[in-house]
Amino acid sequence: MAIVKMKKFHLLALNSHRETLLRNLQVFRNIQFEDVCEEEDFSDQSLGSFKRPKVDEMVAMYDEEISKSNYVIDLVSKYAKTDKGLKALMKGLPNLTFEELEDKVESKDYEHVYSEIRGIGDNLGIINSQIAKKKELIAELEPVSKLDVGFDDMEKLKNFDAMVGAVSGKLVDSFEEGLSKLENTYFEKLGVNKEEYYYFIISAKEDLDQLFELMRYSNFNRMKLNEKGLPADNIARLNDEIEDLKIKEIEMVGKLSSKGQALEDFKLRYEYLQNLRLRSLAEKDFMNTSNVFAITGYCPDFETARLEKLVSDVCEGDYTIEFEEVDRDSDSVPIMLKNNRLVRAFESVTSTYALPKYNEIDPTPLYAPIYALFFGMMSADFAYGAVLLVLTTLGLKLCNFTPSMRKNVKFFQLIGISTLIWGFLYGSYFGAAIPGMWRLFDLSQQFMTILVISIIMGGIHLYYGLAIKAYMQIRDGLIVDMIFDVIAWYVALSGIIVFLIGKFGVVGPVATQVGMYAMIIGIVMLLVGGARGAKGIGPKIAAGLYNVYGISSYIGDFVSYSRLMALGMSGGYIAFAVNMIAGMVWGKTILGYVAAIIILVLFHAFNLFLSCLGAYVHALRLIYVEFFGKFYEGGGRAFRFFRKEAKYINLDRQFED
Repeated sequence: MAIVKMKKFHLLALNSHRETLLRNLQVFRNIQFEDVCEEEDFSDQSLGSFKRPKVDEMVAMYDEEISKSNYVIDLVSKYAKTDKGLKALMKGLPNLTFEELEDKVESKDYEHVYSEIRGIGDNLGIINSQIAKKKELIAELEPVSKLDVGFDDMEKLKNFDAMVGAVSGKLVDSFEEGLSKLENTYFEKLGVNKEEYYYFIISAKEDLDQLFELMRYSNFNRMKLNEKGLPADNIARLNDEIEDLKIKEIEMVGKLSSKGQALEDFKLRYEYLQNLRLRSLAEKDFMNTSNVFAITGYCPDFETARLEKLVSDVCEGDYTIEFEEVDRDSDSVPIMLKNNRLVRAFESVTSTYALPKYNEIDPTPLYAPIYALFFGMMSADFAYGAVLLVLTTLGLKLCNFTPSMRKNVKFFQLIGISTLIWGFLYGSYFGAAIPGMWRLFDLSQQFMTILVISIIMGGIHLYYGLAIKAYMQIRDGLIVDMIFDVIAWYVALSGIIVFLIGKFGVVGPVATQVGMYAMIIGIVMLLVGGARGAKGIGPKIAAGLYNVYGISSYIGDFVSYSRLMALGMSGGYIAFAVNMIAGMVWGKTILGYVAAIIILVLFHAFNLFLSCLGAYVHALRLIYVEFFGKFYEGGGRAFRFFRKEAKYINLDRQFED
């Protein structure tokens, strides 16, 4: 349960084996390539003319094929029948090994299917475009549908000028007033569309100059349509044409909806092509001549024997491979965590903050039980914990989750157990107490006791973080740093705590005096420890005082743990309020029973969500700020498996479970 030990490897092999070797390394997957030029000097021409492999054309070809797969997936998934809801969750994604993926993809003729689906998609696109254009034309004609003369007939007039157009509603009154003043002009209001008023106007030649001036002043928007006949007849014709197009649309959609198998096939092809593309991109880190190629990278120490055997089987002795220890303090060493199944569920908490550096320790097994403890204490309700436990257990048994989803469900299963235990200790069952049932604490009466316990647990947690820091410094031979960075804080904080509780009469005068002396000694040690890295009297004094000032942050840290009590109480009181509201309508009528049940189910579900959300976030804060702040730096980069993360399948899930 730690950071996996890494080895750096250097491999030289024949180009004739490169393609097969890369394929087998992708099946192997536990390997990360690095730029070989950063590790080796290829300026010596006696080694041969080493050059970078040219992979851009191959990558571009894969990109084009991936684009085709995405086209089919995006198009067919809109229409093909797929499982939904719980059924889809239970079925999940297909579970395949890399070899099975290869076999399935290589046995299919994708180009023919793609051409067929592309043709259907293009036809569907044309049909949809035609429907959209006809609907736009109908929208233009609808405001003038009452017009009893066609646009083509208007153009035939010789002594008069007829037109149709629109004016903004803000200018309607002034526009109509202007029209009414023209003696040889007739106008008729036809309709309204989006605050624009449409008019039919017919005017004699002698009025045209004044009419055009009025139209310019009123921003008259003259309609110009190529349609012949009456607008109402054109609308009817266009609607008929749309219905015919919709029949063709249904036909195209039916063809696409029958391509469910093609959808699944192209999802597999997408995953396979993504890995082929990754394989080609990896060659950018290589160097080769006409005969050999050189690569370097990282491999977990426990996999080196298997890696060497794989290379030997492929290259048949025509290779040379070397393994070397990595620099423990290097920031470039990739990080892989290895924990048991219980602890592994909490690794996402670590990675969300930051992976450890190679010279640090994996904090996951150190905080996992504490995180579960804190979460349970803040969401404490036996029934809520039981609901979480049952749902997650059923999910793990019945549903085919992705590896990451499975890890998250396992996480909530474990913290559900903690919630159940703390709910039992508090005697809370959906916010109610069961008469005669044993409980260790009564939240409504012993909140001060629970607050004190929360602070004590916080103190233990902080001391635990300092102890981990002490271990790391002792491991690295930094004994002096351990004394001033850990022991000094132990002495100072313990002295302050004993001295303060002595003032409240919790301990006797002797213990109080001992606490005072310990506090003074600890503060002096903090002054000296803070000043040891500074140069000059002034900077040393300032650094020492600043280090002592850090006591205030510890006071804030101690107070932060009061949330363990506060969140537990808030969730309990909300649940109690829900029960009280439901009790007000329970038992009076049948409708009252139904309303009470609905209130209980909905609001307890909502409170369960709020309790889990609050406990999740605040437990993270206690880990990230109060705990990690004492010893953990982070900043490591994750190990990049030589495998593309799958999107549509569970690829080699046995590696993740």
